[in-house]
Amino acid sequence: MLHSLPWVHQEFGLDWNNLTISCLPAYYAVRVPGRNWVWTMTEGSELPDGWAHKLLVTRADRLIVPCEYNAIAFNNGMIEKGFEIPIHILPGGTDPAVFQRQELNGRYDSEHKYTFLSLGDRGPRKGWTEVWQAFFKAFGTPDETPDVRLIIKSRPQVNAMLDMISQGDGLDPRITIQQEDLDEMSDAYEAADCIAMPSRSEGWGLPHRDAAMMGKPVITQQYGGLDDGHTAEWSMPISGGKLDRIPSEAPHIKGEWMKAPINVLADKMRWCYDNPNEAAEFGQNASRWLEEHQTWDHAALALIDLIEEYS
Repeated sequence: MLHSLPWVHQEFGLDWNNLTISCLPAYYAVRVPGRNWVWTMTEGSELPDGWAHKLLVTRADRLIVPCEYNAIAFNNGMIEKGFEIPIHILPGGTDPAVFQRQELNGRYDSEHKYTFLSLGDRGPRKGWTEVWQAFFKAFGTPDETPDVRLIIKSRPQVNAMLDMISQGDGLDPRITIQQEDLDEMSDAYEAADCIAMPSRSEGWGLPHRDAAMMGKPVITQQYGGLDDGHTAEWSMPISGGKLDRIPSEAPHIKGEWMKAPINVLADKMRWCYDNPNEAAEFGQNASRWLEEHQTWDHAALALIDLIEEYS
């Protein structure tokens, strides 16, 4: 049985005779009766303080994580505390029915403004500040390149820096700071021609893959959970970033993250702008690759195989 919290058993009158898989952040993990697996992840290169202890008290038989980056972080964190739990890597997926591939339909006419989208609702972790810098390096002033724009998607009152910028004067007219909740993230991706999301760290990178599933070219870094051995199949990865310690005040994340190189990011953004049809074709091929290799159906089948192997 796959449950997010133990109270689900009581809520639906279930017992503990079958395997329970708790799918949640490790800091929420609790001990449950019977066989218990924990399906979890972390977004930094190290386990945050207290996570290893939480896993120890669960007495979980196994852990499931989405990538090698996570497996190393969890394994090292547990060994440091003097115990180990078997870890299995089960990649996540995306849903082609929700994030439907967008056809081009002659989009790039003379009136079209090439639009980049970046996410800013996780502080700086998604790399929006690097995208901001790269945008001006690649496209200069509004007089120089008027037919390009950047949308930074955030949420109300979750990013103090974006709040301050949006309330100030003199914001470049090509930049839109979108601080609103949407019913579907696919609406945000649909409005863009290219997704610039060079995340400093990811546990898996679901937004990147969801956008790519829609046929959007995605610029990112081949680091952390985004480095699944196939990053170049579904995205346009950039390299040469700089490793830094993650600020201690960042919640539930610890270790190092990688800041994207501004020059390389700017060059990739400029290439997409100068070659919109080629970039769009890349996005279409990336979507097809994900549909063939990394959907939630693939993840579900892998989970069934894992359960059958260790039942």
